[in-house]
This record gives sequence, structure tokens and C-alpha cells, in this order.
Amino acid sequence: MDNVTHTLVGWTLARAGFNRRVPYATATLLIASNAPDLDIVTAFTGGSTAYLAAHRGVTHGPLGFLALGCGTALLMFCWGVLRRKPTAASTTRARWLLQLAGIAVMGVTLHALMDLPTSYGTRLLSPFDTSWYALDWMPIIDIYLWAGLVGGILLGRQYGNAQRWARFALLFLALDYGARASLHHIALSDATAREANGGAVACATHPTLVKHPALIEAPLAGPHACIQAAALPTFISPFAWRVIRQYPNGYELSDRNVLEQGASVSSTWMPADTGPEIALARATHTGRVFLDFSRFPSSHVIERSHEQIVVRFVDVRFVDVGSSLDPSPHARAPFVVTVALDPKGQVLREQLGN
Repeated sequence: MDNVTHTLVGWTLARAGFNRRVPYATATLLIASNAPDLDIVTAFTGGSTAYLAAHRGVTHGPLGFLALGCGTALLMFCWGVLRRKPTAASTTRARWLLQLAGIAVMGVTLHALMDLPTSYGTRLLSPFDTSWYALDWMPIIDIYLWAGLVGGILLGRQYGNAQRWARFALLFLALDYGARASLHHIALSDATAREANGGAVACATHPTLVKHPALIEAPLAGPHACIQAAALPTFISPFAWRVIRQYPNGYELSDRNVLEQGASVSSTWMPADTGPEIALARATHTGRVFLDFSRFPSSHVIERSHEQIVVRFVDVRFVDVGSSLDPSPHARAPFVVTVALDPKGQVLREQLGN
């Protein structure tokens, strides 16, 4: 999820009761709820490729939960001691530190768990398992979740009893996730059963909890059989879903509405070409980093001349229906990789972006 959502959730949790029991609980939860995204420092130290390699990695895994949670708690504890923050008479400093550590670890862990239901996903078990996991329920920014959380805060300020309104907001959060999960089940069933033109052609697999990169072990009826289907949430309507059907040589993309099942819709084809140039581009450092991240990598030679051969990879989760790879997809770094080779196969340049 986006950092606004993480911040609002941390703030709401504090107002739901933690801020009445533990000094500095609000500040602790606000920091802890955003701490896993500290991996952004790799963008400044190593550039965009290094950031993509580190993104949602160890800071979003079990070791990160403990390290960032305890670090946040210790930071707030030291700040409180320096400011001589008084605590309840029955609360020793050791107990206060343990309380801060508990809610900080909770905030960090909740951050990663909220990233899991997005189609972007997270490496939830890093560094022990660097695979990406995703549930495809939620968009990165859920405007309805924003409204519910902000509404809970504002209503608590307007009418008092902030704790009650915060708990209502957390209930709304749970209901929102549940509704998204139910709608995703409907959308994924439709995506699995039929093509964009309405033809009843089932896909071999349709995972709900997605793990990638991973080999798909599914029997195929032929070179034109659908390997797997996915239904990804869209930004505005919870009823509208981006459907991706993966085939051995590419992807069919379409936008579908769960209220209009069975209707024929327009689609876009994104190729997944093979060949020696594609293989050389995949073997570059940038290519390997991107393919470790990308769930549905489309590949295509977009230029072939006496001077150079240009290969482009695009993660089709992040393109607009109607776009194409030639001359340029409607996607931005880090969702696009461009590799230029000379006629002998030597790498001239490799970069995230067009």
C-alpha cells in the first residue's frame, strides 16, 4: 500500500486505545508503520536498479519486523528519556520499553501484511525466501480506505470519543478487505473461464495466493493453451478488474466488470517473444533484477539495425490496455527495461525505463 494508507492505519491504531496506555504510542506507530520502506535509501546509494533489487525485501520480512520494530521502540524510548517523559507510577522504564517494542513490531508487521493483498505484492519471507507473494485484492492506493480512515479521525475530533470512531474505522478496514477478496474471487473465476471475446477457454491455473518467480507446473493442451489467469484490482471501481491471461507466447489483457460477466470486451495482446537477443538481454544484470520482480514479463525486439538491436521487457501488470511495445509502452521505470546490443551480442546499454 502507499505510505499515506500506512500512516493513517498507524494513526488509527493509536487512537483506538494504544495512545491511552503507552506514552509515545502514536509517534511509535506512525514511524513503525512506514519503517519498512526505508529500503528506498538504496535508490540514493545504488540507483533505481539497486532499489528494485532491494525493494520490499529484508525490511518486509521476519528479520525486518524485529529489527525495525525494536529499533523504532528504542529510538522513541531514548527520546522519551531525554525529554524526561513521565510514565504511570506503576510502569517501570523496562516495562515501557517492552510496550513500545510490542506496538512497534506490530506496526512494522502490519505494514508488510497490508502490502501482501496488493497485486504489487511483497517478499514476505525475505531473506529466507526471496519470492514475491501477492493476493491481488487491493490497488496500491484504495481511495475508499483513505475515506474510511480519514473519516474516523475527523469524526472523532468533531464528536469526541476518538477511540470509538477509530475502532469503527478499523472495522471498515476489515470489511473493505473482505469485500475486495470476495470480488476478486468472482473476477478471477471469470478470468479463468473465458477469453475477452467471451469464448469459453479455461486456463490451466489461477492461483489466489501468487508466488513468483516460480515455475508453473501445469499440463498444456497445446502451444495456444492458456497457462494461467489473473485478475488485478483497478484504481476507481472495486467492480472493475484488469484481467491477464498468460499464454506460451504472450498475454491477453482486458478490462472486465464483475457486474457484466459474459460480455465480450476489447483486449490487447502483449508478446512474450523468445530468441537469442531476448536471452542475452535476460542475462544482463538489469534484466535479471527486473525478471526477479516482474510477474508477467512481456519481451520484444523493438529495433533491429546495423548498429544495434534493442530489446524491451515490460511487466504487463503496469501497462494500459491499448498500449503496445512498439515504439513505447505506456509504463515507466521500474516496470520497463531496455537493453541495447550490438550485432555481435555485446551489451551497449541496459537501463530501467524506455
